[in-house]
Amino acid sequence: MLLAGDDVAVVTGATRGIGREIARALAREGARLLVTGRDGHRAGEVAAEIAAETGREAAGVALDLRSEEQVAAAVRACRERLGDPTVLVNNAGVYLSRPLLEMTRRDWEELFAVNVTGTFLMTREVGRIMSVRRRGRIVNISSCSARKADPGQAAYNASKSAIVGLTRVTALELGRQGVTCNAVLPGATDTEMIRSSFLTTPGAEREWIERTALKRLGRPEDVARVVLFLVSPLAGHVTGESIVVSGGELMTQ
Repeated sequence: MLLAGDDVAVVTGATRGIGREIARALAREGARLLVTGRDGHRAGEVAAEIAAETGREAAGVALDLRSEEQVAAAVRACRERLGDPTVLVNNAGVYLSRPLLEMTRRDWEELFAVNVTGTFLMTREVGRIMSVRRRGRIVNISSCSARKADPGQAAYNASKSAIVGLTRVTALELGRQGVTCNAVLPGATDTEMIRSSFLTTPGAEREWIERTALKRLGRPEDVARVVLFLVSPLAGHVTGESIVVSGGELMTQ
C-alpha cells in the first residue's frame, strides 16, 4: 500500500474517465474516498462500485464546482462521513473549442468557473484543513494545452495555464505547513470526453497518435499512476511541479 490507512482522499469529477480511474487507484492503495460529481446519484454508484472492488470506505456526493456553498458542503460531508481530507485531486473540468472571435463572454466565464475557480475553491477549503493538520497532498489535473497553443481553444488553454500558476503559488504558500501541491498535464487520453470532442473519427485518432513518441493515446490509468506517485511518500520532497503525461506529444509540436 502506498498510502496510510488513515488517508482520506477527495477526487472531483470522479464519476467517469480520468477522475474515476484516479479514485479507484487511490482506494486500491488504501485511502478512504469521497467521489464527487454533478450527478450525485452517479457519484454514489461509483463510490459503491469502488468500495465493493477495494474494500475501502467510499462515499459519493453531488458537487457543482461553480457553487461556493456546494464546495463547502462537500468538504463538510467528507469530514463527517470519512474524516479530514489528507489528499485532494482537483480533476473536474470542462472543455470548449470555439474560435476566439466567436467566443462569448459567457463561454469564457463558464469554462473558468469550473476549471479555475472550482479548483481554487476546493483547494482553499481543503487546504485550510491540511494546514491545521500540517499534512496534505494536493494534485491539480491541468493539460498539455497549458504548454501549447491550439486553434479554437483560447479559453481552455488559458484555464489550464491558470491551474499551473495556481499550483505553484499553493505549493509556495502551504509548504511550511507540510502540504505539497503539484500538477499533472495529460495529453490526449482515451476518455468519453475526448472521443466526443475532437477524436470523433478514425482519421482524427490516427493523426493524434502520430503526434506522440509512443504512438498511442494515453489511458486513464497512465494519469492515475502519476497521481499515486505524487500523493505517496515517494514524492515527499516534490512540490510546485508540473508533470506531463502525454507519451511524448509535446516533443512533436
